[in-house]
Amino acid sequence: MNPFSYDGLLVRFLNLVADLVALHVLWLLCSLPIVTMGASTTALYYASMRRIRTDESHVHQNFFRSFRQNFRQSTILWLMMLVVGAVLLLDFRLGLAMEGPLSTAVLVVSSIVTVPFLMTSLYVFPVVAKFHNPIWAHVKNAFLMSFLNFPYTLLLALVLGTFVFFSMHFIPFLGLVILCGAGIYGYLTSGIFVQIFRKYLPDELEQDMDKTDLTYHG
Repeated sequence: MNPFSYDGLLVRFLNLVADLVALHVLWLLCSLPIVTMGASTTALYYASMRRIRTDESHVHQNFFRSFRQNFRQSTILWLMMLVVGAVLLLDFRLGLAMEGPLSTAVLVVSSIVTVPFLMTSLYVFPVVAKFHNPIWAHVKNAFLMSFLNFPYTLLLALVLGTFVFFSMHFIPFLGLVILCGAGIYGYLTSGIFVQIFRKYLPDELEQDMDKTDLTYHG
């Protein structure tokens, strides 16, 4: 196959790079008010999972489609996460400022709560992007999926930790992150979520191969 043809490997790779940069820019622009970061992250996952599953390149349309449809739920969930995260951070600071058994108790309890909170946070926006459910159902499902798919959860944490580590210690990688980091991270982790969600949507693979329109949200 000619690598320079429309379906050639080089053109497909360049199209992917362009889509990742576009997703990165869209995520940044739609996250600027901060309060909209939840909706922007949901849209990033929606467009990335569609890109992986059906190889369609309509990332702009898919991004804004999800941003509009999931704005309310994603924004509420994002604000809830900010509040819970702020409370946990305050608890840790108080625990470190205290002395004796009380300090140990506060730090232990905060740590026990923080672990499932972080695990749920990894899943909640992809879950919103994928399924139609009330807000609390999204939280519950994200929580359960993070434990039921624990090896995948560790892989997701590893991907996030790798991004953070290399961004802090390697300037060239930081430049890549600035250029298209959100697109790359969203695309890599979306590949993991596609595999996770197929356990709950067993007909998805066949439908994707046929490139048919799905009846569920995502």
